[in-house]
Order: sequence, then structure tokens, then C-alpha cells
Amino acid sequence: MSKNVTIWAKIMQDGKVFHDIMYTGDMFYDEDSFHECLRDICDKLDIPTPVLLPQHFANFIRFHNCRFYEWDFVESFPYERFVIEDATN
Repeated sequence: MSKNVTIWAKIMQDGKVFHDIMYTGDMFYDEDSFHECLRDICDKLDIPTPVLLPQHFANFIRFHNCRFYEWDFVESFPYERFVIEDATN
């Protein structure tokens, strides 16, 4: 049986949640599957996928959240930041 993860993904602008979704998918155990999950979330939010560094994955595993800023994107990202948080019960 496959375990699921629930992620609260939110786009922040001026210190407030501009747009958010709750995402449920297969649990990830490595950077590659984490990146696939991140791509799926970004597709659903209709934003570009940020560059994923090992530090981003480590922060998500250690602190159950990860933040991406404008400089983490190759394409234009006109918002303050993009945050994903583990919302799994």
C-alpha cells in the first residue's frame, strides 16, 4: 500500500496568501520524487517550477516546509515567495 502526503502550497504576496491549494500525492523519499511532486503542484498553480537544490529538499524533510523566492526561478516569478508545507496528519 502506497503512503500519501498532503502539502499546502501557497503563493505569497505582500505578506499575505495570494493563492493556495492542498495537494495530495504519493509520499516521496528522495529528491527526484520530491521534484516530481513539486512540478505537479506548480502545474496546478499555473506557475513555473523553481530550481530545486538539495537544501530545499533537506529543509522540507527537516522542517516540514520549504520556501522559494524570485531568484529560485529561471522564468519570471512576479510574487514575493512560494511556500510548501507538509500538512499530512
